Amino acid sequence: MLKEAVKEAATVEEAKRAVAAELGMAEEKLQFKVLQMPQKKTLGLFGGCPARVRGFIEIPPAATAAAYLDSLLKAMGVAGTAIAIQEKENGCVLTLEGDEDLGFIIGRRGDTLDALQYLTGLVANRVDNAYYRVTIDIGNYREKREQALAGLAKKVAGQAARTGRRTSLEPMNPYERRIIHTAVQEIEGATSWSVGSEPNRHVIIGPSDDNPAKARSRSGGRGRRGGD
Repeated sequence: MLKEAVKEAATVEEAKRAVAAELGMAEEKLQFKVLQMPQKKTLGLFGGCPARVRGFIEIPPAATAAAYLDSLLKAMGVAGTAIAIQEKENGCVLTLEGDEDLGFIIGRRGDTLDALQYLTGLVANRVDNAYYRVTIDIGNYREKREQALAGLAKKVAGQAARTGRRTSLEPMNPYERRIIHTAVQEIEGATSWSVGSEPNRHVIIGPSDDNPAKARSRSGGRGRRGGD
C-alpha cells in the first residue's frame, strides 16, 4: 500500500517536514520528490511560488494487515496485545500475544478468529494485485485445531472402513474441511465429501466404493473423495 502526501511551504525542507507530520512518520523513512522549487517574488511584489514536495512510503501487506488487525482489536476493547509478524511465501502469519486471556477472541470453533482473519485478509489484498494469504493465530490454536480435526477424521474414517456406515460432521469452514479430506485420504477403505451450503456446509465420511463393508451398510450412497 502506498502512503503519500503533498505539501507546500516556503522552502523544500519545510515542505518535507510538513509531509512527515501529515503522514506521522520520520523524514528518514520517507522518499521525497520535489514537484516545484520555490521562487522569490520579482521586486518583492510579483510572481513567486512556494516549494511543493511529495513524500511517500510503500507499506508491505503484512504491516498493513497487522495495523488493521490492531485497530479491530482496539475496537473490541482488547488493549496491550502485541502482534508478531512472520512473513511467509505469498502471505504472513499474525500471532497475538498478551498478558490477558485472549481465548474469547478465538470464539466457538474459532468463528471469531476466522472472522478477524477474513476481514484482515481483505485489507491486505488491497495492497497489490497478487493473492496474499493472512493467517491469525493465538497460542498455537491453529496447529492444535488442525491436529484435533485430523485425529477426528482418521478415527471416523476408520470406523467407516470397518462398519460401512457414514457419519456427518459438524459444519466447518473450507480450510477445516480440507484438513478433514486430507486426513481421510490416508485411511484405506474410507472416503469423504462435503454437502450443504455455507455456513452449514459439512463433511460426510463413509466407506469408499471398493470397500466390501459398504454393501453391508444400510446407509448406502456414494461420495466423492476429498471433495469440498
